[in-house]
Amino acid sequence: MENDKSHLGIDWGTHSAKWAVRLAGTKEIAPKMPLYSSDLARTGDSLTFSPDSTTIDEDSLITSIKSRLIQDPLGQDFWDSDRRDTGTSLGQAVAFSLCCLLNDAVSHITRNVGAYPIEIGFSFPNWLVEDTKAARVAVRHFRQAVGVAVNLLGHVPTNELPLPQMSFPIIRWKDLVRQVLPCSNEADGNDETLNIDNMTQKVFSLPAHDVKWSFLVESGAAGLPYLRDMDTSINLVPGAPGLVKLLVVDVGAGSTDVGYMLRVQNRNTQRENFYYFMPASSFPEAGSVLTQELKKYSSARNDPITDREAESRKLEDTSWAKLPFVASWQRRICEHVRVYVEGIPDERWLPLPVPLNIIITGGSGLVPGLANAVKNAVVEALKRSYFGQATQREVAVSGSYIRDLPFRMDAAYAQRAVSIGASDPEKPGFQFLPNLDPPINERIQARRPWV
Repeated sequence: MENDKSHLGIDWGTHSAKWAVRLAGTKEIAPKMPLYSSDLARTGDSLTFSPDSTTIDEDSLITSIKSRLIQDPLGQDFWDSDRRDTGTSLGQAVAFSLCCLLNDAVSHITRNVGAYPIEIGFSFPNWLVEDTKAARVAVRHFRQAVGVAVNLLGHVPTNELPLPQMSFPIIRWKDLVRQVLPCSNEADGNDETLNIDNMTQKVFSLPAHDVKWSFLVESGAAGLPYLRDMDTSINLVPGAPGLVKLLVVDVGAGSTDVGYMLRVQNRNTQRENFYYFMPASSFPEAGSVLTQELKKYSSARNDPITDREAESRKLEDTSWAKLPFVASWQRRICEHVRVYVEGIPDERWLPLPVPLNIIITGGSGLVPGLANAVKNAVVEALKRSYFGQATQREVAVSGSYIRDLPFRMDAAYAQRAVSIGASDPEKPGFQFLPNLDPPINERIQARRPWV
């Protein structure tokens, strides 16, 4: 039974990393949900994940490891070529970050419920949908790094593994990785194709260990908590009981991920079904672009600042949100959203007169003005696609609040949505739909605009 195991969700992002846990015996999300920096720091012969920013010299920080995994998958050997900054290969650095997150979360589970079986959900970046050699290699590398981190968790005592904000000897880490790399590839089944339509159905496991893991595409993970949380009682459309249509726009640090999903109810059994469609490919316009633009703006005003200071200013106040580069940034994101919505292959449910809910998540999803700009882009896209004409009433921007979670600020929900979705114990019931044709009796009629 699902309640006899703990479910852990991992969101390793470009700038921040999170985990969420549903402890064995309950489907409720545990209140402790830490937020770590994804930075690494190399001090002498040791490596630290999420170092204390107040005590670490910025020159020793290694940032955006996830971006490097995505941007240069065909460069140096992933496991055998040491980098000058980390003193490890890129694969060892990625696995180190993931292992720190896993060890921290599993330690929390063990302290609270003991040695129950654990199922881990990892959010998979939306570049999974790209059909290029570079994307396929990046997918393989990410799966390998996950396999190494999970295998270490299953074969090495937790007190001998790294934790966030604690230094760990590089030579010891390299030795651990060498020990498990061959068996991690075998357990992960890297010869099996992992793609957008089968990823929620594939579960990997460690032989003779109570650890399993699976993947969920990032935009799907970001939207799933909201899809489950939304009230269905107001959508009483004949032939579509309990219908919820959701567009998630996840604006992280390194990329913006967009996806469309559905929640519907069987008229006879009342059973709910959850579906996701092909998401948009990862879009590189996101929070880190704003940070760099803010840094350049300050420099032009003869006030040079570091990356860390630019990020701090971005978070401390929003007076910068009215600057011209922010409007340009918003336009690029909205154009990406508009193009995606125009191409959503749902001719059955999307045209029905039930509002399309928009959820904007991620650390940069709350930039002032972004939500309204996205809504306008979606309305424009609906006019061009199935509706002929559409109004603001057909689109609803929902807040990032999720019931039964303890946070006081919208940002806390938006930042953790992916890890919450990845921890969902019913991920196999979240199924991929390549397209939905209109009902048969409508295919022979000319499509009429929804007015």
